[in-house]
Amino acid sequence: MAANDRNNPKRQPSSDSTYSLMEFMREYPDDAACLDRLWRERFAPDGHHAACPKCERERKFHRVSTRACYACDSCGWQIYPTKGTIFQKSTTSLQLWFYAMYLMASTRCGISAKQLERELGVTYKTAWRMFNKIRNDLMGGDDEPLSGDVELDETSWGGHPRNTLPDRKAVAKFREAKPTILGMVERGGKVRLRVIPSRRGPALSREVRGNVNPAAIIFTPLSPPSLRRLGRWRPFGSLPLSAMVRASRARASE
Repeated sequence: MAANDRNNPKRQPSSDSTYSLMEFMREYPDDAACLDRLWRERFAPDGHHAACPKCERERKFHRVSTRACYACDSCGWQIYPTKGTIFQKSTTSLQLWFYAMYLMASTRCGISAKQLERELGVTYKTAWRMFNKIRNDLMGGDDEPLSGDVELDETSWGGHPRNTLPDRKAVAKFREAKPTILGMVERGGKVRLRVIPSRRGPALSREVRGNVNPAAIIFTPLSPPSLRRLGRWRPFGSLPLSAMVRASRARASE
């Protein structure tokens, strides 16, 4: 077996990772590489030619060494790749922004602003701002309704009663008092969790209407009259909410 190259570590085929830290560091070693990525993604796929607003035609651009922008070789018009993005007017390193996005996208159980502060070496105020910009502005497209085949189920959040309850009515009352979480999984796509005020029909159907495309087919073990009125549900065997989340993550990583 050939020895591993310590100076050029590679992600092993057996790893569950799709993009390792070493790959990130090789692709974005500094601010210039991050700015070049923005420039290519937004304006110049080849890294050199882009549409010049002043010349009103495609021109060759070069990087300005003293500013985070690119200038037209013909007229000198400057284009700032960070303009109109979450990085605009930020004095924080672009590499730290990219690393924060990498951490938030690769951490399965999520990451807090405090953890981001420790990882990036910035102040908590800066980490909190970056965290909220990435989550609320950059990931805003996640609000689109789920489509296709959508699986949904609900569960109660909380512990067991301290004492044995006398009858089924008391058990139902205890369960109804606990927070109810509704899980919606787009097959081969996104997962959405919502805390709803009640497991009863009206609250349940209201949340489904707000998060699921009208053309989607719903697969669920639930069958309240409100779901029947939606006219697009298909019953299936009970599937725990945790299993729904794990199954969706597994499909998304394939």
